[in-house]
Parts: sequence; C-alpha cells; structure tokens
Amino acid sequence: MPVSGPRRRSAGRVGLFALLVLVLAAWTGRVFAGDPTIFTIPDFKFENGSVLPELRIAYETQGRLSPAGDNAIVAMPGARGGRDALAPLIGPGKTIDTDKYFVITADAIGGGGSSAPADGAGQEFPRYTIRDMMEAQHALVTVGLKLNSVRAVVGRSMGAFTALEWAIHHPALMRGVVLIAPSPKAEANFQLVIDVMNSVITLDPEWQGGRYDHNPEEGLRRAGLVYYPWDVSAAYLERMSAKRLGEEMEAEAKSFAAWDANSLVFRYAACREHDVSAPFGGDMSAAFARISAPVLILASASDRLLGLYGTRRIRDGVKHAKYVEIPSDMGHRGLGVDAEPGEAAYMAHAIRDFLGSRN
Repeated sequence: MPVSGPRRRSAGRVGLFALLVLVLAAWTGRVFAGDPTIFTIPDFKFENGSVLPELRIAYETQGRLSPAGDNAIVAMPGARGGRDALAPLIGPGKTIDTDKYFVITADAIGGGGSSAPADGAGQEFPRYTIRDMMEAQHALVTVGLKLNSVRAVVGRSMGAFTALEWAIHHPALMRGVVLIAPSPKAEANFQLVIDVMNSVITLDPEWQGGRYDHNPEEGLRRAGLVYYPWDVSAAYLERMSAKRLGEEMEAEAKSFAAWDANSLVFRYAACREHDVSAPFGGDMSAAFARISAPVLILASASDRLLGLYGTRRIRDGVKHAKYVEIPSDMGHRGLGVDAEPGEAAYMAHAIRDFLGSRN
C-alpha cells in the first residue's frame, strides 16, 4: 500500500534523521560498527613486486580527533581477527578510552572488508607480507586520514608483528608502541604449525589446488583443531573438563571454517614469513636500532605458539622498552579476547599506565 499523508512525512523525517546521524558520525570521527569506510590505494605495489590496480582497506574510527591531531591510536588485530577484534579494549572508559583517544581500526590486507583472495582473485591474489599490511595501513593513516603523527600503534599477535614494522620503518610517526604477544620473527615451531595447518587444508578434496568451486570447510575445520593445542598451554588443558575442551575445540574449528580457504592460507603464509630483520640482511640489531618510540611489550608466561624468546629479544634489543610478563596459564590466547578476568585486568592496567590514561 502506498504511504501517504502524515505517514509519508514521518517516513521522510526518519530518513532525514538517519542521514543527519551519518553526517554527524563522519563529522565527529565516529563510524558505527558494521559500517566501515573504504580507503582505496591506486596501483599498490607489494613487496614482491606485484601491483594491484586498486587496493581496498576497510576501516572504522571511534572517538574524536583532538584539535592538535595528537590523540590518534592505530589498533591492529591478530591473524583471524578483523577491525573489531580488539573491541573489548576499545570504547568509552575502556582500556583504550575513546573519550580520550581517536582510535583507528582496519581490516588488514587479505581479509574482512579489505582486498582479499575471496574477492574472486583466489590464487592470483598477490602474496603479501606483514610489511605490505603495514604500508597499506600507513597510507590509510597519513594519506587517507591525513595524520602527521599518532599517539600509539597497538597490535596483538599478527597485529603486534605489524606494529613492530611500523616502529622500525616509520619511527618518527608514533609516540608509543604497544605489542601484545609479539615476536620479531616467525620461529621454527610457529612455521611448522602453519605448515601442518596448510597441509590439512590442501588434503581436503574440495581444495582443488586452491581453485575450488566450494570452500573446503572440512579442511579448514581440521586446521583449526591442529592449531588449538598450540594456542593454549598444557596446564590450561589439564584444568579443563572434557565438555569445556570439546566446546573450545569446536569453536576454534568454526572460527577457521568461517574463512575463505585461500584467504586463510595467504594470511598465515604472511605470518610464516614474518621477520623484521629481512630488510636489514638478517641483522636484528639493525632493525631494532631504528625504533625511537617507547615500547610496551606484553607477554603471556605460557605462550607456546610464539614463545617468550622473541618477546625477550625485543625487550633486550629496543632502547626504551618496558616488558610485562603476565602470569597466565592460557597460553597465547591468554592475551586475547578470551583472556580470563585476572589476565585482562593485568593487561588493561599496563596499557593504561603506558598510554598515560589511568582511570
């Protein structure tokens, strides 16, 4: 039935109000969850020489940029996380307080709303690296958002790999770096986990050399089951009931199966090749020497996916580093969204203190 009279005028007012909300959201620097803004980089050149005519980066912002433009924080997720992965840390009154900071979150190359193999390119999508992710995010911040500096870059796991690259290659841009469960390079055990995961995916008959008609979800599920024991610790497994263990393993399997297979394989391939010393001929000290901003390093005492060797290597090699080892038995996930209240509070206090935002 056609809308007429008062109902039509009411609908018009609702539409006008919705438009006004969107305009105000853009004006205040706030983009509401689920409605990312797209920044496009023309002719993006990857580290391996490949060029993508248009690289799309999906991002959101929260909070308001200060008049001086000095309160921006860039927050980056782990390998399977999107721009909302650090949401438990971000918001009014939270660890990264959007009443104080202008927070930028983005989907890294290869996933979410950013350009990815799942767009249709599949195996033809460029093999990207952690440094490619970093340079795309840097372009978003400096060209797209026209910021000359940021208060801090914050990253967890793969996001911490990326944040470390920011600190090395653009040291003058930031006034602080927060690395949650980082490593300066992918060590042999982490590489082996990724190799086994990829083998499990490629053994799925649906894989078809990566040129599949149907996403190989069973292979992805099994890859998640391979990954799970490395994501936690032996002590954590010992204190869990069989029911809880089954629930967590199923959740991990579903998390992997939610991805497009090529996108997941490419994402972990980038993590596998992570090594901040590569552009410096393998000289890790030379890479660390470029970092000028203070660095906060948060490590889980029981992390067996990335281990503590890399975090301590950053601690010992960076001039202005503060190292906090959190006494968690949850392994790598002890510093993630599944962290238990004690670990979460420990981490929140350390980050607030570092950013100068004690509540």
